[in-house]
Amino acid sequence: MRGVKRRIALQRFLCGCLLVSVDDVDRLLWKKALELTGRERAPRCCQLNYATGHVVAGEAQLRNAVMGCKVAFVMFFGKTCPYCQMFDPIFRQVGERYRDVANFVKADVEQFYHIAAALGVMGTPATVAFVEGRPVEVAPGFMTAPQFKHFVESVLAYAGCR
Repeated sequence: MRGVKRRIALQRFLCGCLLVSVDDVDRLLWKKALELTGRERAPRCCQLNYATGHVVAGEAQLRNAVMGCKVAFVMFFGKTCPYCQMFDPIFRQVGERYRDVANFVKADVEQFYHIAAALGVMGTPATVAFVEGRPVEVAPGFMTAPQFKHFVESVLAYAGCR
C-alpha cells in the first residue's frame, strides 16, 4: 500500500493531477501476482527498464521510467545545448554499465519545462537522481565520466542498489 501512495504522490508532483495509466495498473497487477505466487525470490531494483539514453516522449513515459526502477537518472537536455551534446555519450556509457540497477533516460527541457522548474533545474544539462520516485539529488552542468560515475555510484549506494 505504501508503494501505491508513493506513485500517487509522484503522479501529483509530475503532472499536478491524479492520472493512472494502463501501464501503472499492469505493473501493480504483475507485482501483486508475483507476491502472491512467491515467484519473486529477492527484491530487484528494476521492474521496468528503458534503453539507456531513451528520450521520453511524454509525462506517462517519464513517470514509468522514474517508477520502473528503485533508482532513475533523468538528464534534462536542450536540443541546441553544446554541453548536452558533449555529455550525452558519457551519460550513455555510464548508464550502460549500471542499466540493470537503474533507468537512465533523457527529457527535453522544452517539453518538460514545468517539471524541470519544479525540480530546480536552472540550466542544461542537468541530471536528476530519483530514488523510489522521489528526487534526491540534482547534478547541474557537464560532468566528466569519472565525476558522473561517482555521482551514480553514490546515489546507488544511498538507495542500496549496488
